[in-house]
Amino acid sequence: MNKKRCIGYELATAYIPFQHYTVSFPPMEALRKGTLFPELYKPYQLGKGIR
Repeated sequence: MNKKRCIGYELATAYIPFQHYTVSFPPMEALRKGTLFPELYKPYQLGKGIR
């Protein structure tokens, strides 16, 4: 296996914005939606992708 090293290159930079806790979904709704926070709930909409 040929492994190349990336010396001197930055592979990635994470950008994590500060999030203020305001409200949350009730526990059962949070389980259905996959998140406790309404700000993070972004359901997939067919045909709404980036082009």
